Amino acid sequence: MRVIRQRSFGPRAIMPWAMVALFVAAISLSGCDDTLIDPFDNEERYFTVYGFLDLLETEHTLRVVPISRFAESIESTEGGSAAIDAEVFTTDLVSGVKTKWQHSYELLDDGTWGHVFKARFLVSPNRSYRLEVVRSDGKMSVAETTVPNIATATLFERGPVVFEQDSTVAYQDLTIPEIASPWDVNLIYLWSSGPINRRIFVPYGRPGNRTDDGGWQMRINLSDDQEDVKENVQWSIDQGMIPNADAYNVNAMGVQIRMLDANWDPPNGIFDPEILAQPGAMSNVQNGYGFFGSVGLYIEEWNIAELSRDLGHPF
Repeated sequence: MRVIRQRSFGPRAIMPWAMVALFVAAISLSGCDDTLIDPFDNEERYFTVYGFLDLLETEHTLRVVPISRFAESIESTEGGSAAIDAEVFTTDLVSGVKTKWQHSYELLDDGTWGHVFKARFLVSPNRSYRLEVVRSDGKMSVAETTVPNIATATLFERGPVVFEQDSTVAYQDLTIPEIASPWDVNLIYLWSSGPINRRIFVPYGRPGNRTDDGGWQMRINLSDDQEDVKENVQWSIDQGMIPNADAYNVNAMGVQIRMLDANWDPPNGIFDPEILAQPGAMSNVQNGYGFFGSVGLYIEEWNIAELSRDLGHPF
């Protein structure tokens, strides 16, 4: 029995795979095998960086690759490769608080080693953060990000609920103004039975497409989602939390969206690896390559108690 839970949004979970392609392409052209800056014409680019700040996390991670004419592919910790001529700082541009990130030398998924910097701090929505990756001679690569935030509680434009095929298939179209490039979408359903009120999260990924006015539109598959609700109800019965499957209803639903910052917006809202893998195609790093962004959160819920029976629930 699968129990639907809210998913963890750590650094690995939210990293868009096409942005990884961009990162890999950048370091393939601008990496290094050692920690010394190779004296070649690098057009004043010093580091490739990739990482982001997550509103739901307290520990943040950044990978840093010094730029030289050799691609970085470190296969062991021997030979002094674990050292790097770089310090990393972020500054909250509202409070002025400056945080130094701690360096570690970590084994990566591909079996090579990389320079990883980590820092622990709370991220605030609608605040801007400045990243500085500084070499010992004062040369630095710089990037800024503003954590996305939408203050209104009623953003979505909901179409009518449509029942088709003898009312066995139900869907609803949703338009999302102001969010041009949502990343991770979860549908939320709230069911209740006596004193129990439980939210379940149904993962949708990144469905839909961009609207002409810069928003996003998607379709909610209401009838399909109810199978997840019923599975969660059955799990609750099996655990002895409610007496039987005839004693519950669905009274609310909503949508949870992970929002990418404005710099993290691909052409036409599409993460196309053929486009994004081109060095510099999507980078906000001054005097460097790569990307430093941030991820925010938006949730909106509404009452659907009148639809509970139509969607196949007892009352």
